[in-house]
Amino acid sequence: METSEGAGKYPAARSVSTDGVECVSRSAGVVAAATMASRVLGLVRDSLMAAAFSPGMNDAFIVAFTIPNLFRRLVGEGSLTLAFVPIFSSALARSHEDAQRTFRATWTLALWASLAICVLGMIFAGPVVSLTAPGYDPEKQALTTHLLRICFPYIVSLALVAVAMGALNSMGHFFRPAIAPVFLNLTQIAATFAGLWFFHPPIVAMAWGAALAGVLQLLAQLAPLRERDMAPKLVFTLRDPAIQKLLWMLLPSVLGASAYQVNTMTTRAIASFFGDGPVSYLYFATRLLELPLGLFVFGLATSSLPVLSRQVAVGDRGGLDRAFAGTVGLVLALTLPCTAGLVLLREPIVALLFAWNPKTFGPDSVHGCALSLLYYSLGLVPIGLVRVWVNVSIAHHDTRTGAHAAVVSLVVNVLAALTFIGPLPGGVLPDWATELQHRCVVADFGFLGVALATTLAALANAAYVIARTRIRYGAHVHLRDWLGYVRLVAATGLMCVVVVAGAPLVPSTASVATALRLLALIGAGGLAYLGGLWLFRAPEFALVRAALLRAARLRPSAT
Repeated sequence: METSEGAGKYPAARSVSTDGVECVSRSAGVVAAATMASRVLGLVRDSLMAAAFSPGMNDAFIVAFTIPNLFRRLVGEGSLTLAFVPIFSSALARSHEDAQRTFRATWTLALWASLAICVLGMIFAGPVVSLTAPGYDPEKQALTTHLLRICFPYIVSLALVAVAMGALNSMGHFFRPAIAPVFLNLTQIAATFAGLWFFHPPIVAMAWGAALAGVLQLLAQLAPLRERDMAPKLVFTLRDPAIQKLLWMLLPSVLGASAYQVNTMTTRAIASFFGDGPVSYLYFATRLLELPLGLFVFGLATSSLPVLSRQVAVGDRGGLDRAFAGTVGLVLALTLPCTAGLVLLREPIVALLFAWNPKTFGPDSVHGCALSLLYYSLGLVPIGLVRVWVNVSIAHHDTRTGAHAAVVSLVVNVLAALTFIGPLPGGVLPDWATELQHRCVVADFGFLGVALATTLAALANAAYVIARTRIRYGAHVHLRDWLGYVRLVAATGLMCVVVVAGAPLVPSTASVATALRLLALIGAGGLAYLGGLWLFRAPEFALVRAALLRAARLRPSAT
């Protein structure tokens, strides 16, 4: 197998073949470029929310949207797509007709299942809000319930988008599925202004924007499906072997992904007891964390799964190991500098994005959100590693490893949160449980204990899935690979020197001058990091540079 020319060599090892990882890198570049537009628009939307609405209204919408968004994560970025891709890829390898039948049967299943969930969710919206935001007062709970009922239809559209995304990705088309979230951000940006002018309370417009966005996201997938003769049709069958295998793989995957989402709901439920603001601060911090995750990690995970699945299907263990080790290297090459940058520049970043209206997001809000970002950022690397390690299990048609790891993460998250947030008020838990929680408290971080617990849970998740995958399938990343990754740490250290030296020049204010200085410092740190990759001859240098150049050159014609 040919070796990429600039790929270099790891210590005491043969040349690293990057054919598989270059394929992943090219696809990830398309996903990253499409996702870039979505994430930038998402930050614009969040900035407008922070400036336009009070912390209490933002808290209500964030909890309301968390519920349908939970199902979106289950089907759109998690269980359904991940379980569907290997099955559809296998069907596609057999024949186009087989793949077409598998796609349409899965589409039908997703439609009816999501409709049932939607109807039940709208009926029981009140009890769901009481469970997920027990610390809200009655007025705030009523507003959250109203917003939740409007948001729930969003999951029907996104369940169908998930099936379309899996099929299109398996056929080598990544742009339309990746660009779909742009519609959510655009409609909610418009909804922010519509809310201020036409709605009372104004936050209701955000819920209607979410419902409309789901329909637009679905419509965007139909043209590329028709071009590939995969036009959706209803096919009522549960006896199809592909559907039975999908359901068999889907159950543990749903349980695992549910554990992750229960983490999110649990942390927001705990934060609801700390008054107006903390739910929003934690949300905005996680949105900043999701920027590098969405741009790099999710793109690599999305594009690597079909490659890994094909290599497992044909029994190419050497190619599988090389592609996987290269993908891990890319994840580390992108998450390590992002972690350092978010930690070192957290206050200027938060102030620049969210503090344009001091009446709704003042200095205390900036400080609280920045500290949340600090604790969340420490979990960026393990989250990235989990995404790619779970993929290699799924490529082996194993969804249980990820599910078990997510349950471990859930247990660690809940226990750590209850340990680090300080004593909960009475009435939250049964008296015996409240007394036990008070005795187990080891530190009082307040709502920041939630962010710290999430990072500890991510570390536990990563440790479990890496160990379990090694036991079941052997080592896909070898000692020579880990030694090579040390170069990435060294390059990140060089970047930190530059950022720390320039940080005093960037104030924590929302202004054009701050934006220019911050962008200049980020650019200088990025150049220092790339220079470090080149200086230490890291194989990832050529791949990162190529991915960045490809994203910069991407045009709409690439769709």
